[in-house]
Amino acid sequence: MLLFIILLFLTSFVGFSLNVSVLLRFEKRSRPLSGFYKLCLFKTFPNIIISSLIAFWAVPLSFLQLEISDIPTVQNLMFSQLVGGFSYTLGPLLQICMALNRLVLIYFPFSYKKLDRLKITNLSIIASNCYLIYNPQSLVLLPQRKQCAHSQNLFIFLLILTLSLTANIVNVIIAIRLLTNKDYGLSNAQIIRRRRKCVSMFVQTAIQDILQLVDITNYNFISKIIDEPWWEFTFCSLSFSAVYALDGAVMLYFHKCSNEARNQEQNVRVSESSGTVRKVQFRNFVM
Repeated sequence: MLLFIILLFLTSFVGFSLNVSVLLRFEKRSRPLSGFYKLCLFKTFPNIIISSLIAFWAVPLSFLQLEISDIPTVQNLMFSQLVGGFSYTLGPLLQICMALNRLVLIYFPFSYKKLDRLKITNLSIIASNCYLIYNPQSLVLLPQRKQCAHSQNLFIFLLILTLSLTANIVNVIIAIRLLTNKDYGLSNAQIIRRRRKCVSMFVQTAIQDILQLVDITNYNFISKIIDEPWWEFTFCSLSFSAVYALDGAVMLYFHKCSNEARNQEQNVRVSESSGTVRKVQFRNFVM
């Protein structure tokens, strides 16, 4: 049991640290964020909520060997809904927004700047009358009422599956466009930079969508293959926590690559402009 607690804490703490690091990097960014990076920034919030509550609330309860009856019901309900309800469903919704953002950029590049000015104003979550609570002994989120367990698991599974599949279908459409797109009126250097940026954002979105599918597959199918506590812990709690750590790592990596590519592009522009100035000066000297 102690080993399970340590593994869960380390995984969730790493996830918390990575997502906070992504958030701070976005905050320090001097240039205005594009629509895609605004969504990435917003996605760090549910990741931080889930990782922090697991590391600093759920794990200490299990370490103290408390039972469900020892935890105040209101506190348990509130924190469990933040982890297993609001934040869990908000992640896939944001993934669809990220995929659609890439779709608009690829298929409607000239209209993208106009669409990018629009603000995201409303995000709504439909709540059912089945609520989750955390069981410190099994380290798993469970429905408060047993009769709700089956219907709630089915509803959440279908919801996340639908959202993830929708985002992946959009990603396939984007991939087709990237493979067949002809960028007329652009120089070779501009085409290469544009495609490199689009491919990078596409790969990031695709990986994050796959992580969501892996998580729901582990929880709904793999965890039920073997009826052992360690197996259930690995493919329920540990997998759930690891997904948000990996999600933060993916955003951190691609944001770092984006900054490096932008810096290289700026250096190339500076060298090109300085070369043009030298040519002009040389011509004036000859004349």
